[in-house]
Amino acid sequence: MNRLKSAALILLAVVVTTSMVLIPNYQVAAQGSAALSIAPRKDYTIEPGKTITDTLLVRNQDKERPLNLSLRVVDFTYNDDSGAPKLMLDEDAAPTQESLRSFISIPEAVTIEPGGSQSIEMTVAIPEGQGGGSYYSAIVYSSGSSEGGNVGLSASGVSLVFVEVPGEGSQVLTLKQLGAYKETSSQTGGQYARFHSDAPKRVAYTLKNEGNLTGRPYGTITIKSLFGQEVVINDINPSNSLALNNQERTFSACIKLKNQETDFNGSRAEATTCTDAGLWPGFYSVDMTAYYGRNGSPTKDLVGHSWFIYMPWWAIVILVLVLAFIGYHIWKIVRHIRSKSTKTKLKKRK
Repeated sequence: MNRLKSAALILLAVVVTTSMVLIPNYQVAAQGSAALSIAPRKDYTIEPGKTITDTLLVRNQDKERPLNLSLRVVDFTYNDDSGAPKLMLDEDAAPTQESLRSFISIPEAVTIEPGGSQSIEMTVAIPEGQGGGSYYSAIVYSSGSSEGGNVGLSASGVSLVFVEVPGEGSQVLTLKQLGAYKETSSQTGGQYARFHSDAPKRVAYTLKNEGNLTGRPYGTITIKSLFGQEVVINDINPSNSLALNNQERTFSACIKLKNQETDFNGSRAEATTCTDAGLWPGFYSVDMTAYYGRNGSPTKDLVGHSWFIYMPWWAIVILVLVLAFIGYHIWKIVRHIRSKSTKTKLKKRK
């Protein structure tokens, strides 16, 4: 039965965690009228031999029915370079090298009254002698009993827990790729491209984390055309995202942001989206100056250079016409010179 519960949770948890990592707070709309509101991420710095106690605020947004939740701690890794966590929901899954499962204590089940909220106590205890580095696991919330029965998907969600343990650790981020980014409809989010017929709205960079500390880059990216047009992106990690240990992670940022109001569960909220940056057709250089350094590690540089060409179809048509016009007049001039030269030679012969 536990395996059936895990299989049922996988489908929803992947969707939930993908959106959860990208925004600071989120609510999981549920099947029917029930819904669950939780904190998506918790970050701590805990020394070996120390324990912290915190609370997880959980809200039941269903005004009519109580919410019965079961809780469990699982490990997670990553699916690809998009940053979507891959939850290890199998009951028999071995702990990862970065696991917090044996360090976190939470209640197995809670009941929240209709329209109410509850603070769930959580303790994280780091044992003496624990080596320095980044450790992380996930708390999975699911409606239904933790002992047998079907797992209801009317309200489910995940909170990721990250702990930095001071001590000797290695933080090495390597820049693998940098450039303009095309958004796609696939789960990977997009792809790098050198040539664009539509104005690019995003730039991206891919980092490889080769250490045992999670990496959070920050810095600027400058986009500059041959004609002097320049755009500076000051927040290259708008989601405050992390590159997990041994992960190759792609970060992307809007070239230009637009604020707009959105309707979320009947209430208005302000959100930011990528908009047209007003780039002119032509060749663009992309330069990144970034930094990283956590857990007492010295700050290190990340410097990269790339380029792309933005040439919309209308500009291509104009360019072809201009080249054709220039070519035609060059041909006429050459023809005229040749004709004149031929006439001069004929006169000399006479």
